Amino acid sequence: MYPLLTVAIDKIAGVTRTIAEQLRAHDMRLVGVTKAVDGEPAVAQALLQAGCSGLADSRVPAITRLAAHNLGPITLIRSPQPDEIEAVAQLADRVVLSDPAAATALGAAAPGEPIQLLLDVDLGDRREGVLPKQALQAAERLAGLPGTVLAGIAVNFACLSGLLPSVPLIRQAEKILRSLAPLCGPDPVLSLGGTCCVPFAGRYEPSVRTEVRSGVGVLLGWDLCAGAPLPGITRTEPVLTAVVLESGPKPPPPAGPRGLDAFGHEPDVELPVGEAVYTLIALGRRDAAPEALRPLDPGVRIAGMTSDVAVLITERVYEPGETIAFGLDYEGLVLAVTSPFVTKRYVRPGAGRGREGE
Repeated sequence: MYPLLTVAIDKIAGVTRTIAEQLRAHDMRLVGVTKAVDGEPAVAQALLQAGCSGLADSRVPAITRLAAHNLGPITLIRSPQPDEIEAVAQLADRVVLSDPAAATALGAAAPGEPIQLLLDVDLGDRREGVLPKQALQAAERLAGLPGTVLAGIAVNFACLSGLLPSVPLIRQAEKILRSLAPLCGPDPVLSLGGTCCVPFAGRYEPSVRTEVRSGVGVLLGWDLCAGAPLPGITRTEPVLTAVVLESGPKPPPPAGPRGLDAFGHEPDVELPVGEAVYTLIALGRRDAAPEALRPLDPGVRIAGMTSDVAVLITERVYEPGETIAFGLDYEGLVLAVTSPFVTKRYVRPGAGRGREGE
């Protein structure tokens, strides 16, 4: 049962509803990104009910879960690998890519309705996509491929280099889309990637159909780029609970030569200079990262973490079997969800114990 990740679906729904309303006020739509919860259907359903116009993920197993529950429309926001083409053609409604070979293969495998393609354009973040000057030529190679339709373009901000959205960059993206419009299907869309686009939305009015893809925003109500909650939203935190294995007072470590840690790195540890209570919990770097955890119990701090345990400095001695809870940031949520050792529970108040993840 432990470590136990608890995700409050009602809080996610409340945050999502607020973001969707804020974007609608500026004639934009919200697409909920489910990467951090591996396409968890209970969360995805809440996102759609709270106002998302669609869902997006980058992993085929995640979109498989979404499709199995008839949730969507689904956008794959990473170009598929060759061995994923067949599955993606069956599962995704839209795919973000720039490779014409991948697009051709998707179209050939499309089972019915044409797969919508969003041409990935790199405005400067340098993570993916064609350069603006290459967009027209790339669009010409994608347009008219059997089994597909060019539905617009996708751009990303603050994914790799931290490049933030700006009015000039957004206008540049709109100009690119308008230049490609004759090659696109009806009412082409500009898809903006990154929660940082949510607070930016009020600084301009879109001249084309526009959507914002958000993951950390809808799941936590947080803007990682600003290091602050989104405007008008109270941050929500998933909770990770771990069991105490041992606890008791220890003196400071003895003097002596020091080497690298178990990972071959300089030890990232903060041990007290005097006697203190050391508390060991069953939670390691395979489940979380120390910087991603915020202790919810008073008088608790994280001294360090190895692959399978964490060492805490605590004000009191805990009994083995007691539990200690932590609030998670986005990285912490990603690690906890993907750890096979963490039990996942998605809960709604008043709805019983909730749904446990696989």
